[in-house]
Amino acid sequence: MKLDFKCIKCGCDKYQVKTTVIPEKSPGLKLEFETYYIKTCLNCGYTEIYSAKIVNMEKDEKKKLCPEY
Repeated sequence: MKLDFKCIKCGCDKYQVKTTVIPEKSPGLKLEFETYYIKTCLNCGYTEIYSAKIVNMEKDEKKKLCPEY
């Protein structure tokens, strides 16, 4: 997953990405903290949230397939 595409609401390609940590409750009483990327369109303010686990996992898989020399 790439975070560098156009806004689906207005089509603008200018955006800001911030990293945040959000507490999540897993089954039982265990509380875990997960990292997310929040992408906000600078034109209309439309906001999308992506799990850092998924984004980083896809980046790692791409590096394995296409090693840089």
